[in-house]
Amino acid sequence: MKTIRTEVLHMSLPFIVVVLVSLLFLTAMLTAAYNDDKTKGL
Repeated sequence: MKTIRTEVLHMSLPFIVVVLVSLLFLTAMLTAAYNDDKTKGL
C-alpha cells in the first residue's frame, strides 16, 4: 500500500502544480483583460 500511495503522490503532485500555474496564468490574463476594458471604457 505504501508504494502505491507514493506512486500516486508522485503522479498527482506535478499535475497539481501544473493546474495551479495554469489557474494563476488564466487569472492574470483575465485581470489584464478587465483592466484593458476599464481603460478602453474610460
